Amino acid sequence: MKKNVFAFIFAVGTVIFSTQLSAQDNPVSVGFKAGASLSNYRLGGGMKGFDSKMSIGGSVGGFVKYDLSENFALQSGVDVYYRTSKLASTTDRTSNKIKSLGVEIPLYGMLQGELGSGKAFIGAGPYVGYGIRTTSNGTNLFKNNSAAGKPAMNRFDYGLGGIIGYDFDKNWQINASYQFGLADLHKGNGGSMKSHGASIGLAYKF
Repeated sequence: MKKNVFAFIFAVGTVIFSTQLSAQDNPVSVGFKAGASLSNYRLGGGMKGFDSKMSIGGSVGGFVKYDLSENFALQSGVDVYYRTSKLASTTDRTSNKIKSLGVEIPLYGMLQGELGSGKAFIGAGPYVGYGIRTTSNGTNLFKNNSAAGKPAMNRFDYGLGGIIGYDFDKNWQINASYQFGLADLHKGNGGSMKSHGASIGLAYKF
C-alpha cells in the first residue's frame, strides 16, 4: 500500500511538471504557512482498552500551487509538525502523553473560484508522512523496546486529507485541513493505531 501511494504521488508530480513545461502561462505560486492543530489516534483491536484524547500541536511548512485552469489547481509541499495526545487506560485511568515530531507531504486536487473580493477553494488528496521522533513519557517509541525487542511504533504514515480556505488577496490566505491516517502505526500484536487530526492556519503566498 505504501509503495502504491508513493508511486501515485510520483506519477502525479511528473504530470504536473510536464504540464508546467508545456503551459508556461499557467501561474505558479509559492508560499509559507503556519498553524495550530488538534490530533489523536484511532485505536482498534487490543488497543480498545485505551482512549486517545486530542491535544494541541502546531505545524510550519511551504507549498507550491499549480493553477492548471481558472477553477482547478494542484498543490503540494512539505509540512513539519509537532503533535501531542494523551493515551489513557479505560480501566485504571492512568495516561501517557505522546509527543510526535515529523514531516508530511500532501497532494491536493483543488476546486477554486472567485468569492467576494477574494478566492475560495476546497480540495482533497493523499499524503505521506515520516516520523522523526515520537515519545511517551520520555521513551522514544521508534527505538527498540528493551522488553519487546522492537520499536513500539512505525515511522511511516500515509492517508487521505482535505483542505478548505480563502485567499483574501494576492498574498494572504486562511486555511483549514484534515488528515485521516490509513497506516497502522502500532507495531505490537493485536492492536492498531492510526493518525487523525485537523488544523487551521495562515499562509503567505509569493
